[in-house]
Amino acid sequence: MVSEKYFVVPGDLLEQLRNLRASRPADEIESAHDAFLLDPGLGPPTYLAADGRILWDDDSWGVEPTRGEAYAAIVVGARKTGLRDLLRLLPPRPPGTPDCGECNGTGRLAAGLCSVCRGVGWRAPH
Repeated sequence: MVSEKYFVVPGDLLEQLRNLRASRPADEIESAHDAFLLDPGLGPPTYLAADGRILWDDDSWGVEPTRGEAYAAIVVGARKTGLRDLLRLLPPRPPGTPDCGECNGTGRLAAGLCSVCRGVGWRAPH
C-alpha cells in the first residue's frame, strides 16, 4: 500500500463520501484506513482516506506517490464517483498561470486524462 497525505478533507465532503461508501459494501482497504474508493481502475485501485491521504493499492504497478498523481486521483475520482465536490480539494489555479499546452487547458486528451497537467488544465511555473 502506497500512501501520502496531500489534502485536508472538509467535514461536509467527508459526509458525502461516507454516504456514497454506505451505498455498497466497503472493501478491506476502505475499512482498514477509513478510506473511500475513487477509482477501481485499470491500474492500481485508488482511495482517498478521511485524513487526506491518497492510497494506491500497489501490488505490482510501481506507483510513485507525487502531488501530480494525487491531483489526478482526485480528478478521476470526481468523474468516476460523480462527486464533483472532490474537485474542491485541488489547489486554486495561481493567477497568471497559463493553460497546459498539451491539452489546451481541458485536462483531457483523446486517450483520457492529460499526463502533463494531470487533469487540472494548467501547469504551475517551475
